[in-house]
Amino acid sequence: MTRRYLDRKTKEHFKKLVRYDDEPKHITEIGPKIPEFDEAIKAPRALHLADVEDVQFDPDDILTIKIMELVNAAKETKEYIEQTNEHLDEQTKHLDELKNAHRAFEKEIKSLKTKTEPEG
Repeated sequence: MTRRYLDRKTKEHFKKLVRYDDEPKHITEIGPKIPEFDEAIKAPRALHLADVEDVQFDPDDILTIKIMELVNAAKETKEYIEQTNEHLDEQTKHLDELKNAHRAFEKEIKSLKTKTEPEG
């Protein structure tokens, strides 16, 4: 049965919980009662939220913030496109070099074949 590490204070505590159940169980089976694990699940939990200030923004401020976010997104996209284009240019140059090397290789092979063929 799958268990989650709820305590997260020490790895040893989690290892101790896992040792109780070495054999795989079916999902429908109820596993053995583990006191420490049950306590971790039933422990009272409290959420503490920070006080949220009630700040009112003017529509102009909200518009300015959204425009700045769009401008930043556009800049990041432009930089990404430029980097991608540079990478593609480098790859194209490398491919052209390989094509030229292949052509030179084929010319050399052709010249070797014509030299070694018997004249008849």
